[in-house]
Amino acid sequence: MTITQSFLGDISSVITKGTTPTSVGFEFAESGVPFLRVQNLAGGAVDLTKTPLFISTATHKALSRSTIYPGDVLISIAGTIGRAAVVSSEDPAEMNSNQAVGIIRLKNGVNRRYILHWLQSNEAQSQIRGAQVTGTITNLSLTELRKLQIPLPPLAEQKRIAAILDAADALRTKRRESLAQLDALLQSTFLTLFGNPVDNLKQWKSCSVGEVTDCIVPGRDKPKSFSGGIPWITTDALQHLETTFISSKGMGLNAAEIAEVRARVIPEGSVIISCVGDLGIVSIAGKDLVINQQLHSFQCHETMNNIFLMHCLVFQKAFMYAKASSTTLPYMNKTVCNSIPVITPPLPLQQKFAAIVESVERQKAAQRAHLAELDALFAALQHRAFRGEL
Repeated sequence: MTITQSFLGDISSVITKGTTPTSVGFEFAESGVPFLRVQNLAGGAVDLTKTPLFISTATHKALSRSTIYPGDVLISIAGTIGRAAVVSSEDPAEMNSNQAVGIIRLKNGVNRRYILHWLQSNEAQSQIRGAQVTGTITNLSLTELRKLQIPLPPLAEQKRIAAILDAADALRTKRRESLAQLDALLQSTFLTLFGNPVDNLKQWKSCSVGEVTDCIVPGRDKPKSFSGGIPWITTDALQHLETTFISSKGMGLNAAEIAEVRARVIPEGSVIISCVGDLGIVSIAGKDLVINQQLHSFQCHETMNNIFLMHCLVFQKAFMYAKASSTTLPYMNKTVCNSIPVITPPLPLQQKFAAIVESVERQKAAQRAHLAELDALFAALQHRAFRGEL
């Protein structure tokens, strides 16, 4: 089998990118032609459920250079680089995009699914990282996009490889869907047992979270060194609606480092909530932790179960944003955090829900382990496929 190294520009009839309508004097519309951004490229496909935007037909015609059709391959080229998708025949017949989305229209004799899988491969992502430029935002120019080198076998072989990778990827998708269904089950179970805490139609007794918890807030000083075993937790480390054990960067403090900045250790079982920027990310401390200034913690009284509280808090995001002060980012101080309203059903009912959560979390752990195995298998198949060994 012959595999040639081809430049993406040589196998494409069009490589272009979108335009932001406001930069040429146009505004967004309530409905009309879908207008894509990077967040609309998900799982190798176009996802119009993610905060969709629209432009009018007139605006779309004015931006005809960046019209997107079924069969086009899309790739993110600004901000988040290298996210790829194929526009399917089930997507709208015409769409448009902003300048962060690159549009690739392939010539005959090139299989778009093969190109999609190659763009998602480690080999392609390595080329993309080497070609991107970091300024105010990271970007990949159309010139560099055209220079990407692709191993290109005959069309029949492209189709065979794409079919194998599609089948393997479908298994990963099903596993992710199973995990999403378990998350949906927990939310449904909460609503069945307690109703929505915001409207509280079941008329549970309610109070502020500060009345049923104690709180520990972080110190103002950031440690100068991280040489200990007590994890230093920032917002990006929080496992939302789950348990957090480790720092996302592997950073930890020892007793001397904690004392130096007058930090306080958050005990295992505390409920942690983000209070700066993206408000209302919640997690439970799986061990003793130290949190930074963007987080707040609650330690439950005897009448409040920590797992129940964590799930209850997520319903109050509107309250959080309404009460938060805002400069550069939304911010909840200690008073606002402690004023978040919560319902207080009988403790045995809270504990019943917590037991269901723990059972589901065990199922999710097994599902994630299987997904990790599928991810490793898929990466190995990709590597072999683009080396002509599949």
